[in-house]
Amino acid sequence: MADHSNLSDISLADAESAMHKGRAGSLVTMGALGVAVLVGLIWLIGGEDQARVYGELGKTINGLEREHFDQFWGCALQGENVGDLRTSTDLIAKIDGRGLERGRNYGVNVREKCLPRLVDIGPRLDTLIAPEDLKADIEGMRDANNKLRSAFSGFISYLDDPDLQYDQEAAKPHITEIARAWYEFKKAYSDVNKKIKAKLSEP
Repeated sequence: MADHSNLSDISLADAESAMHKGRAGSLVTMGALGVAVLVGLIWLIGGEDQARVYGELGKTINGLEREHFDQFWGCALQGENVGDLRTSTDLIAKIDGRGLERGRNYGVNVREKCLPRLVDIGPRLDTLIAPEDLKADIEGMRDANNKLRSAFSGFISYLDDPDLQYDQEAAKPHITEIARAWYEFKKAYSDVNKKIKAKLSEP
């Protein structure tokens, strides 16, 4: 997550110096940080404004899960209802079955058509300005997404052999890492939602 603890270090002198040196990018960044300060002030106001921001965070996080994470799994496990996935054991069996049946073609499909759907999750989470009670879980979502991309890349590398003789024992470590990352993302996402709902239900 971005660290906004040094916002007070930015002065008008810094802005003037950047302008004279033609560092337009610096000014744009400072402008974005200024917006962050304004948004951060909402936490000091409390009440309806705080509830509104928690609500907006919930919408953003749910949108990421639905439009990116679930879309990835809908692509990687085409034909399956991703909402029915309940356990890591189920997920492992479904990925293993596709690797066994389709081999290298499955890896190529996931790499080219599915993995790109996870790319925007990390940057989008990094731009969120979240209260302290949500930061750890949002960071957990970001880390789990990175682990998922890495684990699937490892599995794809294993499959990327025209003469592959699929070995379930050799594939197991890769698939287990994929399932672990899936579980960690789902848990962090669930924890964020529980905290947001609890905050919104406060009188």
